Amino acid sequence: MNIVVDKDLQELSCIFDNLENFNLLSLSPEDIKRENIKLTDAIFLRSVTKIDAHLLKNTNVKFVASLTSGEDHIDHAMLEDAAISLSTGKGGNTSAVVEYFFSALSILLIEKKIIPYKSKIGIIGYGRIGKKIKSILDLIEFPNTVYDPYLPECTSSLEDVLDCDLISLHCSYSMNGKYPSHHLLNKSHFNKIEEKKYLINTSRGEVLSDEYFQTKGEKFIFDVWPKENDMDFTIIQKPFIATPHTAGKSISAENNFSRNAIKDFNSFFGQKIELPKSDAIEDLKIDKSIAEEMKVFGIPAALILKIYNIKEDDLSFKKFFESRQVSESFQDLRISLKRKGFDNYRLSGELNSKSKAIIELLGFRL
Repeated sequence: MNIVVDKDLQELSCIFDNLENFNLLSLSPEDIKRENIKLTDAIFLRSVTKIDAHLLKNTNVKFVASLTSGEDHIDHAMLEDAAISLSTGKGGNTSAVVEYFFSALSILLIEKKIIPYKSKIGIIGYGRIGKKIKSILDLIEFPNTVYDPYLPECTSSLEDVLDCDLISLHCSYSMNGKYPSHHLLNKSHFNKIEEKKYLINTSRGEVLSDEYFQTKGEKFIFDVWPKENDMDFTIIQKPFIATPHTAGKSISAENNFSRNAIKDFNSFFGQKIELPKSDAIEDLKIDKSIAEEMKVFGIPAALILKIYNIKEDDLSFKKFFESRQVSESFQDLRISLKRKGFDNYRLSGELNSKSKAIIELLGFRL
């Protein structure tokens, strides 16, 4: 069986390379073209490759796995018409993006930019990520509201969310439909947000209009960017925190993507491929200071930042591109900044039942 794997999906390449009866071709994204995959049975790709007729027409491909949560690079109708089986990683990096949000929130709390229990958080998009963030905020009794026009249970308007002190974007990207998210926040909202609000974007760069990237945004925390394959890297110096699309790049998230892709591959082709075990769990002893901090902030902010501080990715991002202005380097840096997820840590120490519930909901083991 002929297999093509994006060269940056190294774990999958190693698996197929060590198995009999599989002919593996590991290609860079720019080399994943129709002429190079004509005799391929299955391909494993990332979001940098568009999955459409331009790639797949007149090929032997029967199975496509996209190891990412976003789907705006996929032509679903074309795959259905061509009877090509699709596996996606939807939901695989939910916990990783939630970790990013709470790392950002921890910074804002410790630096006294957000007032615990008084500042209000607005969530745009109530899918897996938005729901998990809200469930944690509700548990710690942190004021919040949600806007999602597709869900009747979300009764807040966009203006309600824009009145919050911190706004976090978790909507899917679309240019069409009843509620397109392209430039969802645009010039008409900019002055109100830029002057008074903190804004986190981990969805897609194009959810924001150009104004948000052209102005020094002392209250902006951006992980995603317009035209990431052909970026203007001068814009990364403008936000308070800039990271290279790494919110969902934990080791746990990548393991989830791989497991799901192989599970679907096995099911479609009747195979029995097994993945190696995930990384070992690291034990951490927590002291009374964590419990005291949780009384103040609701979350173990210092512990979160000890494990994952997004300011470190910000520093790496800005340093990396001081002398490099090529989009290939963006993808290289993004891949290199994988981290352990909260679920790679087991915490022990004296905590009350509510603190334990919060810590478990954040993703830590007990």
